[in-house]
Amino acid sequence: MSWIKVNIIIILLFILHLVGGVALSIESVKPIFLTLTPFNLMLTFGLLIFGNNDFSFKFFKIISLLFMIGFFIEVFGVYSGLLFGEYHYGKTLGFQLLGVPLIIGVNWVLLVVSSFAFSSYFVSNSILKVVLSSFIMVLLDFMIEPVAIRLDFWHWQSGIIPLQNYLMWFLVAIIMNWILVFNKFTFNLKLGFGLLISQVLFFTLQSFNF
Repeated sequence: MSWIKVNIIIILLFILHLVGGVALSIESVKPIFLTLTPFNLMLTFGLLIFGNNDFSFKFFKIISLLFMIGFFIEVFGVYSGLLFGEYHYGKTLGFQLLGVPLIIGVNWVLLVVSSFAFSSYFVSNSILKVVLSSFIMVLLDFMIEPVAIRLDFWHWQSGIIPLQNYLMWFLVAIIMNWILVFNKFTFNLKLGFGLLISQVLFFTLQSFNF
């Protein structure tokens, strides 16, 4: 039955991202779907947890650690401008604490877990897994950045995405993926694979809407 549940969740993830990608391209409904962005991320996160079917203390400890790293590195980044560059968050991602949307920690978790699962599907060597997953996360950021700016996720002070943003993304991704490898983190590969492809689908659809 577990494989049926995973397949159903993957289908739901595709539907969520497909509907979101299309709806945000339609001006009449775009404002409504923008306000739903944080809820969509939380729903995606919930489906991922439910589908993976691991409710152990170890699993949630690692997920919580990734959330905290992602959130607080963004807080330091926003306030200092030293990490990713000078940027600030818009209103789309919802409630903010210390100038950073709380949901951004969830977003980091979704990105690293899906990238890690995708990489684990193809390579078993720990070092290669960390590097490949981190590289995938940077590629995702290349897709995310222009869409995020247009949808008021965040904005760069200069209007230009600095190179250091991508370098820092890679460094943070290395740290997060190393944590997963060090703790022998396991995740349903098919589910992670499905989430990654769903994310790519969403940002690909949005990339045509300029």
